[in-house]
Amino acid sequence: MRMNKSWVFGWLVPGLGALAVAGGLLVWQWPSGEPETTHAESDTARIDEVRTTADLVDIRAVRDGAGGLQVTLHIAEGWHVNANPASLDFLIPTEITASADNPLPLQIDYPPGRWIDSGLGEPWAVYDDGTSLRAALPGNIPDQPLNVAVRVQACHDEGRCLPPDTLQARFNVRGSP
Repeated sequence: MRMNKSWVFGWLVPGLGALAVAGGLLVWQWPSGEPETTHAESDTARIDEVRTTADLVDIRAVRDGAGGLQVTLHIAEGWHVNANPASLDFLIPTEITASADNPLPLQIDYPPGRWIDSGLGEPWAVYDDGTSLRAALPGNIPDQPLNVAVRVQACHDEGRCLPPDTLQARFNVRGSP
């Protein structure tokens, strides 16, 4: 059986060449055993893994030296919560409430916060990790632990905000600061 030269050089050789190139490209794009991510990609992955504000923010309530209440915000790196008052209408401000048997009237000293560029044309005030909020307690507090609730909305420094959560802590009024 005789092979036709035109068929070999016209179809077979170019076809084998195309298969070799396609195989080379496939091997070149095959994923390695270790994933490579840039810093920005790893931040995005962390942002997407977070589901609630409570995953990122914790509070600690103690009696301060003046007999009042001090609430310290512990916020994950790269995140913040909105200051009080909130800078924009759609943001949820940080708010403290306390109760024993009934809600207690508090005089709260909300600090001004740090101003950031919102990317929306207006800056807004936020609280960062370690921010302390102070409240004066009324004089007629029952001698029992108080429930302290802090409503916060966590936002990533790159602009993604999560739904707000209310975080709870117990506060011993008669304890030492």
